[in-house]
Amino acid sequence: MEAHPVLVGGFIFVYVAAQIGISLWFSRGVKSDADYFLGGRNVAMIPAMLSLFATWFGAETVMGSSAAIAQDGLSGARSEPIGYALCLVAMAFIVAGAYRSRGYATLADFYRDRFGRDSELFAALITAAVSTIWAAAQLLALAAILHTALDIPAQTTLLIATAIIVLYTSFSGIVGDIATDVIQGAIVLIGLMLLLLALADQFGGFGGLFAVIQPEQLSVVGVDAETGESESWLARIDVFALPILGSLVTQEAVSRLLSTRNEKDARNAALGAGAIYFFVGCIPVLLALGGAHLTVPGWSGDDDSFLPKLAQVLLHPVAYLIFLSALVSAILSTVNSNLLSVSSLLSINVLSHVHAKATEMTRLRVARITTVAAGLLALAIAWEAGSIYGLIALTSAFGQSGLLIAFLFGVYSRFGGRLAALASIVAGVGFNLWSLILWPLGSLMGDGMTLLSAIVAIANEEGPVIDGNFLYSVLISLAAYVAVALWERRRTAKSPAQREAA
Repeated sequence: MEAHPVLVGGFIFVYVAAQIGISLWFSRGVKSDADYFLGGRNVAMIPAMLSLFATWFGAETVMGSSAAIAQDGLSGARSEPIGYALCLVAMAFIVAGAYRSRGYATLADFYRDRFGRDSELFAALITAAVSTIWAAAQLLALAAILHTALDIPAQTTLLIATAIIVLYTSFSGIVGDIATDVIQGAIVLIGLMLLLLALADQFGGFGGLFAVIQPEQLSVVGVDAETGESESWLARIDVFALPILGSLVTQEAVSRLLSTRNEKDARNAALGAGAIYFFVGCIPVLLALGGAHLTVPGWSGDDDSFLPKLAQVLLHPVAYLIFLSALVSAILSTVNSNLLSVSSLLSINVLSHVHAKATEMTRLRVARITTVAAGLLALAIAWEAGSIYGLIALTSAFGQSGLLIAFLFGVYSRFGGRLAALASIVAGVGFNLWSLILWPLGSLMGDGMTLLSAIVAIANEEGPVIDGNFLYSVLISLAAYVAVALWERRRTAKSPAQREAA
C-alpha cells in the first residue's frame, strides 16, 4: 500500500513548515551578522557535534552513494562513510584548535592574517564556489525526493526545493540551523533504521540480509566499464585522499567550530561528529548492498533515486513518511550550512571594505541578501547538473589542494609568505581547470564531438579522467608553494642594496 501523493505532499509541507518555525524561534535573538553566522560563539559541544554531523551527512551519503553502491558495489562510492568520517577526525586535530583559538569569523580570515588580503580573497571565492556547488547537489537530492514522492516534473520540484531552502535559510542563521540540525539528525537515524529493518525482513532477518550480499559487491577496486580493467593504485589512493584531504578545510565545518565556547569544545565536537558519521553512514551502505538484490520499480540504475524508491516499495505509508522526513532532514541541514557559508565569506571577506564601515543592521541585511543570491546560483548549477555524487566529487577537487597546502604551512610554520600562498592556490586551481575541463574537452572534441556535446558529456561525467587527479593537484600545489617560499626566503636574505639592484 503506497501513500497517496497528496498525503505525502501535505506531510512534507507540514514537516518543513515546522522546521522553519523551530529555526525562526531559536534565531529570534539574531541582531547582528556575528549572531547570524556564529551564534555569539556560545554553542555547547554536543549541539555543535550533532550539527557538524548533520551538515556532513547530506545527500551524497544518503542518496548519491547508496545509488552508486547499488549499481557498482562498494567500488561505486568506497569513500563512504570512512573517508568523510576520517576527515572529521583529522579536522579535530589539525583545524579545530588552529581556528577556534584565534577567534576568527570565517575560514578566509586565517589566510588574511597569515598571507594577506589577496590570499583571503582567493580563499573566500574558491570556498564560496565549492559551497555553492555542494548546495546545488543538495537541491538535486531534494528535487529527486519530491519528484519520487509527489510524481511531479523534476524541474518543478527543483524550483520548489530552492524556494523552501532559501526561505528556510535566509532568516534563521546558524543558531536556528544548529537547533534544527539536532532534531533532523535524530529523524535521519530513525528513518534509516526503519528502512533497514524493513529490508532485513525481506530476507528473513539480518542473517539473510548479510548472506545475500555477494563477494563481488564488496570489492573496493573500480573496474573500467569499457575495457574491464581494474583501476590503478594511484586512482585507489586518490579516492580516499579526496574526501579526507579535499574536505579538510571547509567553511561549513569551520563555522561550527568557531561557534563553540572554546577550543576544547571545538575539538571534541569534530571527534564526536566523525564517530557518529561513521556508524550512521554504514546504514545507507548496507541498504544499497542488500537492496540491490530486490526489484526496485522506477529505478533505472543511473540516477540517485534508489533509496527513496526502495523505501516506497518496502515501507508502510506511515514509516515511508518518516523516512521521507529523514531524507529531507539530511538535505536541509547540509544546504542550510552551504548557503550560510557562501553568505559569510561574501559578506565578511569579499565585501570586507563595506563590512568594516557598515552598521550591524546593514551587515545583517547584506548577509541575508547574499544568502538568497547563493541559493539562486546553486539553483542555476543544479538545473544543468548531472548526478549528485559527481557534483560532490567536484567540490572536493576544485581548488582545495592549494588552500590545504597554504593552510598547513601557514598554521604550523613561518615558511612561505604572501606569494607562496598565492602560487599554491593558483597552481591548484589552474591544474584542476586543465585536468577537469580543458583537457577532457580537447580529448572529446579530438574524437569528433562538437563543443556543446563535449561540455554536456563532461557535465554528465562521461569525459576522460586522470588517475590520481587530486593527488597530482596536491603535489603541484606543494611544489608551487615550496619553490616560491624558497625564492621569498632568498630574496629576504639579500641586503637592501642587492634587492634594489635585482
